[in-house]
Amino acid sequence: MGYGEHSSRPLAAVALAVAMALAAGCNGGKFSMTSPANSAASARPEPADVKVPAPLHLLLPKAMRIHPFTGTRTFDEAGGVKGIDVRVEALDAYGDATKAFGKFHFALYQHQSDSPSPRGPRVATWEEDLLDPEKNLVHWDSITRAYAFKLQWYKAIPVGQKFILAVDFSSPFTARKFAERVFVSGQ
Repeated sequence: MGYGEHSSRPLAAVALAVAMALAAGCNGGKFSMTSPANSAASARPEPADVKVPAPLHLLLPKAMRIHPFTGTRTFDEAGGVKGIDVRVEALDAYGDATKAFGKFHFALYQHQSDSPSPRGPRVATWEEDLLDPEKNLVHWDSITRAYAFKLQWYKAIPVGQKFILAVDFSSPFTARKFAERVFVSGQ
């Protein structure tokens, strides 16, 4: 890179490191990516363990949205590995797409149209831990400004069947977030 050229990735990493350091300092020195709430005994943390100072807290995820580009896909050229190509947007206090450091838990349910509760039996679950900045960056799609996950499913996915995809996001920095989307396989 020449003079005046820069990449936003190193700056974003530095900004995150500063925010985390500030958060640790503003929390009486307590900073832990793992807490009793994150232990194996409790799979999902409830409220934030790390207090992020103002105004940085406005940049943390306040809501999740499953992007419309989400749908069933074939991931290999032979057509053998199928699954769901999921795009999840984390939205900050301004409603803008933002980065999200934490765990994404996905659950796929059959859709029941003849029932007061449309969630049918759970078909599959997946979990992705994106607390690590390098792994977080692997899933970040800068074009859609969303996280991309290829959730592989080795069973045949019938075309035209309705499903409900639910995402649960937990983080030591924010309270849990949820999103849900009904979609039809093959569309």
